[in-house]
Amino acid sequence: MGEKTLFLRSRQKLDQLYEKAPVLRLGAGDKLVIFSDLHMGNGGGRDDFAPNAGLFQAVLRGHYLEQGSILVLNGDIEELAGFSLAGIATRWIEVYATWQEFADRGALYKLAGNHDLDLLQRRPADLPFPVAESLRLEIGTKRLWLFHGHQLYRLNWVFEALGSLVTRWLLHPLGIGNYTVARSASRRFHVERRAYLYARERGILAVIGHTHRPLFESLSGLDAVKFEIESLCRAYPAAGADERRELRERMERLKGEFIEQRRRDRRSRGEESLYHEGPLLPCLFNSGSAIGRNGITAIEIAGNRIALVIWFDRRRSGKYSEAAGYEPQRLGDSDYCRVVLKEEDLDYIFARIELLR
Repeated sequence: MGEKTLFLRSRQKLDQLYEKAPVLRLGAGDKLVIFSDLHMGNGGGRDDFAPNAGLFQAVLRGHYLEQGSILVLNGDIEELAGFSLAGIATRWIEVYATWQEFADRGALYKLAGNHDLDLLQRRPADLPFPVAESLRLEIGTKRLWLFHGHQLYRLNWVFEALGSLVTRWLLHPLGIGNYTVARSASRRFHVERRAYLYARERGILAVIGHTHRPLFESLSGLDAVKFEIESLCRAYPAAGADERRELRERMERLKGEFIEQRRRDRRSRGEESLYHEGPLLPCLFNSGSAIGRNGITAIEIAGNRIALVIWFDRRRSGKYSEAAGYEPQRLGDSDYCRVVLKEEDLDYIFARIELLR
């Protein structure tokens, strides 16, 4: 099946998803934060959420709840491919209690991803919080659309048709699904390109998750690999011997992906490879994930500004320290810090989208 056919099929599905999405209108004083890909388990060794759980809980309570933010959880929140919802909720009862405080004031929006897709098939009475497939934001005349992004990956059409049993007992043990996408630059690029093309056609700003890779104002195909190569090079000098070995192994894989991506994309020869021919529109954003080694990334919207931020524990990672050229903001007297990686005015972003389409 060709890329054009895949995009056309994706566009039909996205049209349906977009039209039935609930709408949230934000005022000038509203603040909103988007997290995705927590992959919460039962707290054991296979729970990817566990290392950052304390950081996530402290950030929610000490920052976003305190400042009255709206919380959006954009898919793959519970890892239902490996754990039961009851077991997850029991282990992380304090996190669920914090979500309840957001929900009590109408400030919690929970969306489904491919690893918690089963929630959409359950009765609302059996769920701790309502779950939707996507969410549309309106800020004046500006339109933003939040969805997880698995709808753009071919294998997830199988997930939607067959449900969580196939995901848990067949695909997940074989390593097929979200993690395969997250670890492959070429597959991430295909997901991102389809999201980008759809947002460009609609003249909207799309915010996805799924690939675990933070994006701000769109990126090109080769930059998907270049971004990670640069990150590894920055992390390498401060890494210990064991971590350096792992970084070198990851670098070898990335170099192979770089060569393969360049070979496949004819437009990359001698010039930057773009999602499409013509100027690159700043219409695609990604909140990253909450299970990163260096911390938790998120997209924030406040007033007429949008930002990509990372929260980290300075006892575990010095990558975003002041010595590295960043300006961390400390959470109270804790060791948790926030860094704004990129920030821009929404009027400027939408002006570029309108003029460059």
